[in-house]
Amino acid sequence: MKQRKGHRWIWMLLATTGLLAGCTDDMPDTSAEANEIRFRADVWRVMEGTRATTFDNAAALQTEGSFTAAVYTENTTTSYVNTTTVNWNGSTSKWEFSDGKHYWPMTGNLDFFAYMPATKPAYISSITYAVTGEPAAPHPYFVCEDLPMTAATQSSLKEFVYALATGQNKASQGASGVTLTFAHPFARIKLKFSSTQESLHLNSITFKNLKNNGTYTHSSGWTPSGDNTNLVLTLNSDYDADDEIGTYLMIPQAFAGAIEVDATWKEWDETVDPDPNLTTTISPVTWEPGYSYTYTFTIAENDLKVNVEKYTEQW
Repeated sequence: MKQRKGHRWIWMLLATTGLLAGCTDDMPDTSAEANEIRFRADVWRVMEGTRATTFDNAAALQTEGSFTAAVYTENTTTSYVNTTTVNWNGSTSKWEFSDGKHYWPMTGNLDFFAYMPATKPAYISSITYAVTGEPAAPHPYFVCEDLPMTAATQSSLKEFVYALATGQNKASQGASGVTLTFAHPFARIKLKFSSTQESLHLNSITFKNLKNNGTYTHSSGWTPSGDNTNLVLTLNSDYDADDEIGTYLMIPQAFAGAIEVDATWKEWDETVDPDPNLTTTISPVTWEPGYSYTYTFTIAENDLKVNVEKYTEQW
């Protein structure tokens, strides 16, 4: 009788152990170092020659030294790895979680969301990770408030980039690491001269009636908001024909407003100071995320012409 009870107890223990083992598929697999979650990071769409501080490639990521990342169970907002900083370790040439190692689950997929700089810039007021739709899919979004609209503030502006990698798993990404492809959600405008006038003294350039607030959603792009404002570039500098003026980050939007240039120049040793300032309205252009637009100014005999060219390649 005792022996039967003992057998029954052993059978129950084995059954319970088997049940617990069957529940561990979504638990971290720490059985081997190869199961550690690792990253490969790069920035998509190279931006060159910008006035603002922007990120252009893997080397720029490593120079920055860190980004913020969170990991979720696929197509949910259930955290698998809480939001934390990921740092570049130059001695090991690896990206490492600041709170220690994290491992892949036994089975199942994970979604990764990351952004850089690791501490969001002041003009990004909020960052939200959402999952919506049928079927459910991640649609993270962020809100931009009061993007700086002067030359002085844009000169030290640090760009915001983000990455979303969905459906990642140990079988596919365990050996190679998760590739985080950081994208540029903003547009940029580049200003230059191609003028018949030499030795221009440029006081300011103003792009009128722009939005510097808006919400960006990964699935649908930008919704600009708020009152119209002006991009006022107070430069107070001398320029020659073919000089580049600068490059600036903008919220993607349709721009069809007036452009005003306050400039003086010499003609036969006499200073020309047009009054009112030179103003023109160009054809509507829709700035798209990750694209660059070059505005070329030509000034001749009190006449201002502005041509715009969209870069054929994304940053």
